[in-house]
Order: sequence, then C-alpha cells, then structure tokens
Amino acid sequence: MAPGSSLPAEDTDDGASQPAPQFGMEEQMAGLSEGERAANLKNYQFSFQQNLDEGTGKSVFIEADSIPVVRDNDWESVTSSVVNYRVENGRTYHAYKDGSYLYPNDTDEQDRQQFEHVILQHLMGGRLYFAPFSQEHPPRRILDIGTGTGIWAIELGFEYPTAKVLGTDLSAIQPTDVPPNVEFYVEDTRDEWHWYRQEDRFDYIHTRMTLGCWEDLKADVVQKSFDQLEPGGWFEAQDLLSSILCDDDTMADDNPLKLHFEDIEDATASEGRPLNSGDKWRKACEEVGFVDITEYVFKVPINGWPRELRWKELGKMWEANCLHGIQAVTYGPLGRIRHLSRNQMEMLLLDVRKAISDTSVHAYQKFFIVLGRKPYPDEVGQPAGVTTEEDTAMVDC
Repeated sequence: MAPGSSLPAEDTDDGASQPAPQFGMEEQMAGLSEGERAANLKNYQFSFQQNLDEGTGKSVFIEADSIPVVRDNDWESVTSSVVNYRVENGRTYHAYKDGSYLYPNDTDEQDRQQFEHVILQHLMGGRLYFAPFSQEHPPRRILDIGTGTGIWAIELGFEYPTAKVLGTDLSAIQPTDVPPNVEFYVEDTRDEWHWYRQEDRFDYIHTRMTLGCWEDLKADVVQKSFDQLEPGGWFEAQDLLSSILCDDDTMADDNPLKLHFEDIEDATASEGRPLNSGDKWRKACEEVGFVDITEYVFKVPINGWPRELRWKELGKMWEANCLHGIQAVTYGPLGRIRHLSRNQMEMLLLDVRKAISDTSVHAYQKFFIVLGRKPYPDEVGQPAGVTTEEDTAMVDC
C-alpha cells in the first residue's frame, strides 16, 4: 500500500525567487590583490539566500539527530515496485499488479484523460456527479475508485472542503499538490479493502471510465461498495459502452472502426477483462440491494456529424479524444492477447483513424450513469424503484 501523495513532488521552482548564479569567477579574480579580491567578493551574486540577521558573522550549526536513521526497506521496495513501470511498444504501463490492466499510464494517456474529463463534463451539462449532494447536504467521506489522474477527486475536494476524499488506482500518477482533504492510494480494488479503518465508512462511492478493469464488476466493485457504504449512502458509476452504434443505415457491417472495437472487445473478454460494461451496472446494483436506482444514458457522437451545434461540438471533441486514445486502447489487447507487432497494429489503425473522422457515418457510443442508495435497515425488501432516462436529443441529425 503506497500513498500516491508520498511519491517525490515534481520540481515546481520557477526560478523567480533566487538570484541567477554568475560563472567565470576564477577568470574574474585572476591577477587581483587580496584587497581587490575581498572587495570583489563583497558584490558577488551568489546562487543561494541565507535567512539570518545581517552582520551576525556566525556560521549556521546543524544539529545531528540523536536517533540513528534506519532505512525503511519495505517502503523502498513497495515504492520501487509501484513506479517501475513496464515499457512496451513505446508506452508505459502500471507496475503494481503488473499486467492486471491493459492500458497505458504515461503522460500522453494522462493528457488524454484530462481532456476526456472536460468532454464528460460538457456531456453532463457541467456536472461532476448525479448523486443528490449539495452544499446544504454535503458528503462526509468520498471514495473514487480507479481515480486515474485524480482530477475528479481533486475537483470534489475543492467543491466540498469539509469532506474527506480518497482516490485509489493501480498507478501513482496523481499530482502531489492537491487540496488538504484529498488523498490517493495505490490499490487494487479487486483485493480486500484493508487500506482504511472499518469504522470509517463512506457515504459516497464513485467510479468512472473503468471499462476493461473488472472480471466481475458486481463482485469486484458493486458488492464491496454496498458493504462499505453507510446506510443511506450513494454509489455512482459513470461508464462507457465501447461498442460503435448507429441508428440509420450509414454504417456498413465492415466499417473499420466497428470491426476494430469488436475485435478488442473479443480479445479483452477472452482474458476476463471485458471492455463492454457500461450497460451492466444497473443490474449489478439491483442484485446487491441498492434502492432508488436511476440510470441515465447519453449518446456520444464519434465525430462532428450531428446537425445540432451542441452535439456537433461534442462530437468534434470526442473525435479528438478517440484519435488521441485509439493507440492506447489497441496496443494492450491486440499486442499482448493477439500477439500483433507494433507495425501490424499501426497498419490496422490507418483505416480505423480514417473511420473515426468519417462524417458520412452517423456513429456514436453510449455513456451510462447509474446511481443507487444503500437502504436503511427498515427499508430492506422494498423495491429498487429503477428509473431509466435516455437523452435522445441527438436524433435530429
């Protein structure tokens, strides 16, 4: 267990607070008398500052620690195993539980995830979540499963400064400069949840865009979330259905993008990491006992083919996201499972990228939001009250 926040912080010094060092001092001092050297040194601009009273003339004494320093070999070993990322086909992948997740964690993928976060907020009308929390009724303890870059957890930490926000992920790629109420942990959610005190239950658990993570999302995520929520607490899953869909006859059966995702879906399913999970959260929530279950389904156009401006803008953003991420979603499944070479995969992607940008094909994907409440003890046995709402505004093309 290695907190993401314990990793060394990136150097953010912009250099503005310290005077620039001067070079060539030996050449400047050559041939000068002792007095001239002393006068010259007086005005020399050093590359450090000393916070002492001027004119004291005293040296700084650094006291030694009386307790010998003991190297924490266990911490060093765990930290090394967490950040010693696998490099494959020019991309990096998580080191903790190596091979468990098929998609990269490098800076290119992190940039894509940050952009995807903006797109999803645009899709959801600027919202981060659909659970019924507000400033008048804030959550106290929040868990974000598969937090990725941590941007969702960080924004929730800013929105609810009195709440404790925990984010977990296989990769320690989250920033260290975060709100004081936000913490990150390197953790595999499929394992038993031993990384927090049992008495500290959550009143909101969230997960987003974790397609391809779970062997059994009911057992791996939904049941554990139900068990660790306070009565009355909320669970929310936001997930994409990877399948490429079309409501008219503009997409042929042999469309390269459609076939490519079908191949990836088949490959990941064969390894117990099915990519298509967005439409399975509601049933899992029903089966474990959540109540007040609501499902929202949004259509996300693959590119700018829609006529309505709002959907056209969204489609262009999603097109950029797909073009940026298609390599990331391809290399793991087809490289490791299908044993294709990098050159073979890049050749396949030539036609796939063209298909992504083909506005004559009215293709889209579905994005699901499912939320449910853990019942209070006196509510057990009541019906779930499932409501399905589908955003169909895009059909006017």
